[in-house]
Formats: sequence, C-alpha cells, structure tokens
Amino acid sequence: MSVIAVLNAGGWGTALSVLLARAGHQVWLWARRPELAAAITITRENAAYLPGVRLPEQVSSTADLDAAMAGCDVAVLAPISAGMRTLAKRLAPLLPSDALVVHGTKGLELPTLLRMSQVLEAELGAGQAGRVAALSGPTHAEEVGRGVPTAAVVAAADPSVAQALQAVLNGPSFRVYTNRDLVGVELCASLKNVVALAAGMSDGIGGGDNAKAALLTRSLAELGRLVVAAGGQAETVAGLAGIGDLVATCTSRHSRNRRAGEQIGRGQTLDEILRDSRQVVEGAPATRAALALAERWGVRMPIVEQVYAVLFEGRGPLQALDELMARDPTGER
Repeated sequence: MSVIAVLNAGGWGTALSVLLARAGHQVWLWARRPELAAAITITRENAAYLPGVRLPEQVSSTADLDAAMAGCDVAVLAPISAGMRTLAKRLAPLLPSDALVVHGTKGLELPTLLRMSQVLEAELGAGQAGRVAALSGPTHAEEVGRGVPTAAVVAAADPSVAQALQAVLNGPSFRVYTNRDLVGVELCASLKNVVALAAGMSDGIGGGDNAKAALLTRSLAELGRLVVAAGGQAETVAGLAGIGDLVATCTSRHSRNRRAGEQIGRGQTLDEILRDSRQVVEGAPATRAALALAERWGVRMPIVEQVYAVLFEGRGPLQALDELMARDPTGER
C-alpha cells in the first residue's frame, strides 16, 4: 500500500482518487476550496465535479496542502494546464525527496509552449529531473470513477519510474501500459483536444460519418508530423495516448471539447461557451499552442489552422470545411 496525494479535486482528480483507493492505497484528495473539501468529507461524493460516484473510505479530502503531502509516496497532479506552474511552486518545498510525481493534465502551457512535465521539472528542482511522468489515454473521468474497464499509458523518460507508477496505478478495471516517449504522449494528450473541437463542429453542422472519419484520420497525420518534429515517436500516435484518446474524445458524450465544438457548429461563439461553462475547454488554448508549435517547426497542420480561424478569427465552421475540401490535391501522407 502507498500513501498518495491527488492534487486537485476536479472530476479527473476525484476519479483517480477512487481508482487508487480501490487498488488498496491510502489517498489524500486535495481541494483548493475548503468548502469543497468539507462537502466531500461529509457526503463521500464530489457532487460538483463527479456526481454519483461514492468515494471509498480510504480517500480523505483536505484543503491543507501540507497535510496532503505529509509522508506521501506518490504525488498525482491533475490541475488545468494554466494552473500547473502555480501548483508546482506550492508543491516544491513539500515534496518528499523520494516521492514519485505523475500528472494527468492534457494541455500545454501558454505562452511558453512547454509540456506539463517540463513545467514540473522546472519548478520542482533538479531532484525530479527526468523523473516526472505523464498519465494519458482514453480515460474519461466519469467512466474511470465508475470502474468501467479502461486502458491508459504512463510515460516517463526513466523506465523505472514508469514501471513503478504502473504498479501503483494498475488495477482490475484500469490496465496501464508504459512508454518512454514522454514528448509524444504529452503532445498527443494536448492536441487531441483540438481535434475534438473540430469533430464537434462537424457534428454541429450536420456532417456525416464520412466527414468525421476523414477528419480523424487526417488529424492523426497532422499530429504525427508534429510529434516527430518535436522529437517524439510516430508509434506513439498509433497508441493509447494518440488514436485511443482521439477516438474517445471525438465521439463521446462525456467530452467537453467535442461538446463545445458542437455548440460552435450550431452557432455559438467560444466566448459564449466559456462564459456559461463551469469547466475549462482545454482545446481552446491547445489550438493556440498547436499552431505556434507548427509554425516553430515548419509543420503543415491545415485542420488546426481552420480550427484556430473559427475560434479566434470569426470564420464560420462551414467556411472552414469548404476551405479544407478546396485545398490542392496531394498524396496521402
């Protein structure tokens, strides 16, 4: 049994707490807001972010970060991407020197364009260099929390770190694979949200199965080009962090990004959606990051370009589709 601190009591952090408790670990679930921690403690449920899932007795909730980190063997970080650096700064003086660190955040930092592991290593100090891991794959919190069979990947530059975390996370309903391609896994995790927005837009304008299949396939080609240009492995795009997460995110009713894209396809603006939504749509900042990375490395990403134009330049989804279809014919690559 390990003592595990799960930092951020959103839907994903709560689902991971339930998963880890069911695997026999003692879990501290840290919430930024004391009232949320208190409500979780009293009701044994995070009704705000993961309703209907009862938390096992092995999960204790607190708003005291010092208490959550005391004696922990593993720190699991699950904030939104924009909050990772702030959390890491708070965590740095509290992290035991031998603790493992894994994050489950699917995003990139703006404006730095850094991956989450890079942010963590910069803030946590030299002792964590090369030891930070990422958990990714088709892992909707709603299903993980209910114990629906799920497969995921944990990636770290150090294989021993990935294997140690695999042993902690693996369970009867949660099968974990290891991967050394941290670059590819983290980029796939972030940029699939851009594709989910595009898939939702296709749904919103009444696009058919053919259109969505073409969109997913060509998006994988774009993602593969970017991953390789960044130093990742093309094979990662064909794995759980790539096509696995892409399929789940682009087809599921649970996906916030796909749902936001569908709303845009039906005429809403991004500003309207963000104003009305309680949860973050990571695909919006990820689109900015993806286009900036494509320009940095000279990678062709026409689908990402059109998503950017719809989100931030006022282009209509139908016009974006027309422009994609009107591109010069080319070979499939």
